[in-house]
Amino acid sequence: MIDTAAERPIGYWLKTLDRLIDGQFESRLGDAGLSRRQWQILNLLHDGARSMPELQDELEPFLQDAPDELDDAVTGLLSRGWADSQNAVISLSKTGEAQFGLVTANIAGLRQDLAAGISPEEYQTTIDVLVRMVANLEGNARSD
Repeated sequence: MIDTAAERPIGYWLKTLDRLIDGQFESRLGDAGLSRRQWQILNLLHDGARSMPELQDELEPFLQDAPDELDDAVTGLLSRGWADSQNAVISLSKTGEAQFGLVTANIAGLRQDLAAGISPEEYQTTIDVLVRMVANLEGNARSD
């Protein structure tokens, strides 16, 4: 039986953190009636219009267990008037831009909570290690 946190494998911590992040995002975005996926789409559209295949590519790691989630999230943003679609390209509407600004402050608070007590150097080291782990396993997947 595993007694201490240090003895738990990385998969445990990754799954636990992912679940907690999802829960906090859903909670903090709930007042605006947004899902985490819609928030991610708004972030991408804030940087510029995208086609559905581009959104699919950028959000692919988040959509593996729910392939219809992207369509549902985009449809929700379009129906609320937060996004527009022309010639199969999705863009942020003026309403969406305004709402994005309002929700951003709330999400900034979540990011501060997540990184509390972690130095910028520690955070970057964590990201660097995770990037290397992903690259290691992607390399193994290609050679199988």
